[in-house]
Amino acid sequence: MARNNGFPEHIIHELKKKLITNKTKVTQTNPPQKQSNKWTTFTFHGPPVCNITNLFHKTDLKIAFSPTNTIFQQLTQKPKNSNPSRIYELKCNSCNEAYVGQSGREISLRHKEHLHYIRNNNPISAYAMHILHNRHQIGPADETLKLIKPCNKGIKMNCWKTLYMNMLYKQGSLISEQQVTDTNLLFDLATVPRDLQATSPNSRSQLITPGTHITG
Repeated sequence: MARNNGFPEHIIHELKKKLITNKTKVTQTNPPQKQSNKWTTFTFHGPPVCNITNLFHKTDLKIAFSPTNTIFQQLTQKPKNSNPSRIYELKCNSCNEAYVGQSGREISLRHKEHLHYIRNNNPISAYAMHILHNRHQIGPADETLKLIKPCNKGIKMNCWKTLYMNMLYKQGSLISEQQVTDTNLLFDLATVPRDLQATSPNSRSQLITPGTHITG
């Protein structure tokens, strides 16, 4: 068209070179943009999760896994107490007789409650009644308070408490304010030493007479 309109040949070639050069510069400064991938996250719980994510391998959807237990969770979450309830022993610092109690909280908190009862002259617990009525000393917690057994609340916990109360009662170490009402003979067998428990029933009956308490 330019040649037909009478333009010189060299001008036509120069214009053609400029057009080609400008087109190349535009292509270099604006490279074609890649299509961004879409991502989704699955919480990893084991092989079943992998079976599900394998279905997306031939799609544009990318899969990332997140753990169920992270360092952040370890630092921020409080550890769970598998045995929140416990049986404890609280001694009198004057006569060394003991009180057996149970609590669904830390025994140190229960100990403070007993002290609160004593300071306020409130014999609401058998231990507070013992201290107040006999005018005995309570003593520091590290000398008088002892954890006997961690266990869950319920019938088993009540049985364990009754067992330890019977043991102290047989030894003459249980405070008189805490009454023992269950005299099950099975509690006597629970305190028999292992070497005697291994003997035959006939031999054991000869060694243990009714009403006798054997300690290890």
